[in-house]
Amino acid sequence: MSDGLFEPQERKRTLRGGWRRDATRPEPYDPLKLENLGRSIEAEMLRMQPAPITDVPPMYGAGIYAIYYTGDHELYRPISDDCRTPIYVGKAVYAGGRKGLASTEEEQAPLWARINQHRMSLEHARDLQAEDFRVRYLVAVDFFVPLAEQLMIRQFRPVWNTLVDGFGNHAPGGKRTTQARPPWDELHPGRPWSSMDRMPTPSKQPAEESRARIRAQWGEQR
Repeated sequence: MSDGLFEPQERKRTLRGGWRRDATRPEPYDPLKLENLGRSIEAEMLRMQPAPITDVPPMYGAGIYAIYYTGDHELYRPISDDCRTPIYVGKAVYAGGRKGLASTEEEQAPLWARINQHRMSLEHARDLQAEDFRVRYLVAVDFFVPLAEQLMIRQFRPVWNTLVDGFGNHAPGGKRTTQARPPWDELHPGRPWSSMDRMPTPSKQPAEESRARIRAQWGEQR
């Protein structure tokens, strides 16, 4: 028996070199690796308490955000889950990298402006209530913000990022356009700039196809 001070001969031989056959080579954790820096931004944001999207206070800066649904719309009931699964993830950075050169209030506060754009989209949608949405957001160094956004989309696969495009679209210029309506506006009509008279060309992804895609993701094929 070993008394803790001496090891059996076989153990000694293993310690002298035989252990190398079985030793693993874990990759050292590098906190400065780009992906880990992106993860740190994500983790910090996810610690934040979700706020009503209708009541986000003014703030300067760029950053990342995640929007959550908390209502009883039958299509999104599976993710009305105490803000664990985002319905949309996005970022807001300084236009053209103009930090320090921004001239308008909106350019100086891209994160707040972007969240407000989404709030207005939800208020216009005829079958959604903006009060049913919450948002987590984090002002962050804008260099790492796109990476954090990509990582969150890859992890959570938010349906308005991956299955139904167009929620984050900006209003096109002009009074009338020949471009097709975004799939999101076919599914949730109401935004003035995507109305039939402004955008008469329907989306190539009709609303029923979007519903089918979302239900398939929930495993609720109908």
